Amino acid sequence: AIRATNIVTRPDHEVWDIKDGPAMRQYFQKAYPRLNFGNEGGMISDEEWERFAKAEGTRFPFCQFSEGLSVYDNTGTCGVALVGDALHAFPPDIGQGVNAGLMDVVCLDRALQGRSAVTGEAASNNEPNLRANLERYQRNHAPETAALIRLSRFGAPYQYKQPHRADRLLLKLWTLNVAMRLLMNKLTLGLVQKPAILLVQDSSLTFRQVMRRADMTTAGLKATALACVGLYVKRRFGFGFLSTIFGA
Repeated sequence: AIRATNIVTRPDHEVWDIKDGPAMRQYFQKAYPRLNFGNEGGMISDEEWERFAKAEGTRFPFCQFSEGLSVYDNTGTCGVALVGDALHAFPPDIGQGVNAGLMDVVCLDRALQGRSAVTGEAASNNEPNLRANLERYQRNHAPETAALIRLSRFGAPYQYKQPHRADRLLLKLWTLNVAMRLLMNKLTLGLVQKPAILLVQDSSLTFRQVMRRADMTTAGLKATALACVGLYVKRRFGFGFLSTIFGA
């Protein structure tokens, strides 16, 4: 069976400088010696190597979304709602687009039935018209979509082992951040929340709740860091240094 393969690299990677099929075959045979890319009985035809070598490649889209989920007329009898790729864009490698699109449809269906788009419970201010239901879809689902986009941007942004020093450094910092939050979660018996990438595995939490908990931990870490800096400054210089700075 024929299977598609994605080559995910930075735009300045050496593979994009190769412009002919034989050289491209040789590069991948050296990179993946266990696979049979040889001339005789190879896994990939000469024509496909040549086509790939001459391809320009594409770029992953940034995680983004439309802040407006619906429009409607003044009568409340006609409207348009956005779902799926019309509402948000994700890189194709994380598999989030289909899942988010299905959730859009579920939330829109709930809103059109006069229920909460998030919980599915009957809305207290249920009005039997299209405009009110589309407003409910916008009000309930837009914050959830925004939270999902934030999570997708930094939940696991360094899953590829790219060669740039900056990428390797940021991967180490991201890993340290996740490990630190997980360790603090264990030491505080859950008082400090788990990393967002682990919180999202709890199906009982909405994306807003996941990001809210992650933000609370971030705020606590920042406050602790500032307190430590302030304590150090106080012990090192005393309060007199503030008088020197402000001329008091």
